[in-house]
Amino acid sequence: MSQDEGKQLSPIFISLIPNLMEGEGHIIPYHKAVTQAVKRLGWQHKVIVPVDNKVDNLPTGWHEGLSNNDLEKEGNLLIKILRINESVKLAKTITNYLNFDIINHSRCSIIFLERFIHLQLLALYLALLWVPTDNLSVWLLYRLDTHKDNTRWIYKLLNALIKKRIKSGRFKLLTDSDRLSKSLSNYFNTQVTVMPIPHTDISHCSIKSQDISRIICWWPGSPREEKGWNIIKKLAHYSGDNTKNIQLVCAETSQVISVNNGVDLILVQNYLNREDYYHWLGVSQIILLPYNYPAYEGRTSGIFTESIMAGKTPLVTEKTWMASELLKHNLPELVIDWEESKQVFDIIRKVIKSDTIQDKIKKMQHSYQEFHSIDNYACVINKIYQETIL
Repeated sequence: MSQDEGKQLSPIFISLIPNLMEGEGHIIPYHKAVTQAVKRLGWQHKVIVPVDNKVDNLPTGWHEGLSNNDLEKEGNLLIKILRINESVKLAKTITNYLNFDIINHSRCSIIFLERFIHLQLLALYLALLWVPTDNLSVWLLYRLDTHKDNTRWIYKLLNALIKKRIKSGRFKLLTDSDRLSKSLSNYFNTQVTVMPIPHTDISHCSIKSQDISRIICWWPGSPREEKGWNIIKKLAHYSGDNTKNIQLVCAETSQVISVNNGVDLILVQNYLNREDYYHWLGVSQIILLPYNYPAYEGRTSGIFTESIMAGKTPLVTEKTWMASELLKHNLPELVIDWEESKQVFDIIRKVIKSDTIQDKIKKMQHSYQEFHSIDNYACVINKIYQETIL
């Protein structure tokens, strides 16, 4: 078989991104990692995003072709129902892209959607009604507790309709959490495969040697209630001798104010570019993740994963996915109660000095480096693909 024939037979992996969130969050680094994984398999990777997406310097080769209507805006039930027209517009742009650039170009084309709401999923279903589907597969990655959502029945219905529209065995449900895998499998009555979290390459992160004269505690990301905003405010307002030489790093828009005899407060930009993000990941010893339960009962955290990959010490809330991950690796000391600020700072000083805890983090780091890697992501998607063509 010639090289050109081999390319023709290899699948095209299509990342469908209805909302780029103006570049914030995991979306861009996630799909850049997907590109690396797909290329290692010798497949083609195509990424289609909305036009006028307000993102500077999109990765090379990403195609701007989807309608840019914001289907995720808040609104009452009537407003959301009226947005069905916008779903139809999105469906038409998906259809145009598939017909123009994808259909009949490969033995199999895999449409991959990893962040979506029901209106975007509806758009995908409508698009599938308007294109040939003989060589199409659809893989949906669910990140949230959809089985608890008021609209869960809509997702279940759309899953069934999409599955019926394409060939048997070519509709796959995925997630990145073992907890969600169990819950979603039960609700959707089908297997939900657990995927690695691939955007964890910290090779650009310069891990600084720990300066024992200070302890840098970082609360990454933009301020949100579900990520423990009120807890961080309370920690910053605490005054006590156990805050000596402790620096608290958080976003300037968090409106956190320090006090006398409290932490040394460092405010950074709300949205950090990757270089600055890796800087703070590198110099921090403690990663504060007071994410609340039940919002993060099954939902994963890329920041938590990266902190483990970097060998950092995360502090998390009990009953969350992060807590379950730490308990798997015998690290209950890092699952804490955030109510008493004095106790939190006592724990920070204790865990950073514990050789036993740091050794367990190193073992967990090694385990994560094996599972949450580009190579393993490539291995898992190839395994799923092989199942579809048997």
